Amino acid sequence: MQMRCSICSSTGHNKTTHHQNLPQKEKPLSRGKGRPRKILNQDPAVVADEAKAVTRVRRKLAYARANDAAAAKKAALNAS
Repeated sequence: MQMRCSICSSTGHNKTTHHQNLPQKEKPLSRGKGRPRKILNQDPAVVADEAKAVTRVRRKLAYARANDAAAAKKAALNAS
């Protein structure tokens, strides 16, 4: 007796193992969590410059998020 899937009606598997026949989805790129690791034996000037650049980018993103939130709040007030 052949197994038949109740989801896709094909033979050879059942609904319990249906997901094993599907192609795997690509995982989205994720950011690292927590503090970045220190790299030993690296020039302190280079490390300081990279830290400044990272801080600058974070400030820009925070400013953009704050502006977006303010615009959304203003739009919500105007809509009502």
